[in-house]
Amino acid sequence: MSSDALKEEKDAKKYLEKCYKINDKNHIILNNLANIYLKEGNLSKAEKFYLKSLELKDDYLLGIINIAIFYQNVGRLVESKKFYLKAIELSPERISIYFNISRIDKNFINEDKVEYLKKIMKNKKIESIEMGYGFFILAEHERKKQSHIKEIEYLEKAHEYTFNEKINKNKRTLNYWQNIIPLKYNKFNFTNENNQHELTNYKPLFIIGLPRSGSTMVEAILSSGNTMIKTLGESSIINGVIVTTHNELQKDENKKIDLNIINNKVFEIMNGRNFLNQKNKIFVDKSLENFFYIDTILKIFPNAKFINTFRNIEDNIIAIFQQSLTKLSWTHTIENILKYIDSYLKVMEFFTKKYPDKIFLLNLTELTGKLEETSKKLYNFCNLKWNYEALDFYNRKDLFISTASNIQIRKKIENYDYDKYRPYKHLLENFYDKYDWLNQ
Repeated sequence: MSSDALKEEKDAKKYLEKCYKINDKNHIILNNLANIYLKEGNLSKAEKFYLKSLELKDDYLLGIINIAIFYQNVGRLVESKKFYLKAIELSPERISIYFNISRIDKNFINEDKVEYLKKIMKNKKIESIEMGYGFFILAEHERKKQSHIKEIEYLEKAHEYTFNEKINKNKRTLNYWQNIIPLKYNKFNFTNENNQHELTNYKPLFIIGLPRSGSTMVEAILSSGNTMIKTLGESSIINGVIVTTHNELQKDENKKIDLNIINNKVFEIMNGRNFLNQKNKIFVDKSLENFFYIDTILKIFPNAKFINTFRNIEDNIIAIFQQSLTKLSWTHTIENILKYIDSYLKVMEFFTKKYPDKIFLLNLTELTGKLEETSKKLYNFCNLKWNYEALDFYNRKDLFISTASNIQIRKKIENYDYDKYRPYKHLLENFYDKYDWLNQ
């Protein structure tokens, strides 16, 4: 988020709160205030205002969807499904609602619903993103039937429609992740390095790596111990600040990064969003792309530590491809996923050698197979005191997860399934000669 966007958000909050004092019966104002409180991490206030909005207008579709998503992200799945079903009553042809329910209730999509959705998808006026969600639903339905060829066909269409929804933006960000940052991550030049800043004394924990590698589980484990740790989720603050304040980096090889500017912007955003824990100076950020910015982060937060979550790389590729990760432009073809992972492996090899004491390598197989032992090692690396509560995260009532793992994380940890992705390995056959890290 840029400082201008942050100012707009603050101004919007002041304006809406002022409007609310004048008229507390406007359902739109209440809903918009709830959205702001949610961004600030004030879950109780967000819920209160979402429900107040619906008390005033119980057929307010946007409000119904918002509260359904809210309950989904806090793990109150029965309540979430209730509101999603109400949303379907009001908008029976909105496929994204069916997609969200299908994540909560794996038995929701049956043959009748599949045929109904296929009829909706024949409508040429339907939005590209809605078509994408439709094909993800169809792919999941075929997966249940072990019809993997048809599943892959639907997944390819789902990703194509999803990418095309914001095609210009996706092309720009894809170019950044493929052709710009992988060539510059170890060539940053910094100015104003020695200036002390408010952020210097913080001890953040950055979870980095690839999606679908256990990162959400690690975030939940770290935030469920005795120490009160604020979690920022996938904030993308570092990437956002660097891109918006030093856009010239994309063209100028010699452009220096002004740490004064970076420090001020990062502090402004984090402080403005109540992200900074003044008491223990610790927070968790799960912006996975931060592995590209380890040098920069250590300039901002010299006490930072990094947890790199990983799993069997071929399984990880398929897991990403099967998922609807709409905000990640590189996830929509196997080829682009492999290019991104190739960069990730090279970058992590570089930084693991450069900062061996700063980076903890956490294998998902070890975490699920030796949960207590591995979590103790994790806590020790983070200089935190471990207790059994950390492993009871799935029972927490205040655990807010907005990522693709928000349903899975509510269950007790299961041992790694080595056979789950075996039927899909043929998708990688054409790439074995190009990437020597495949099939190792």
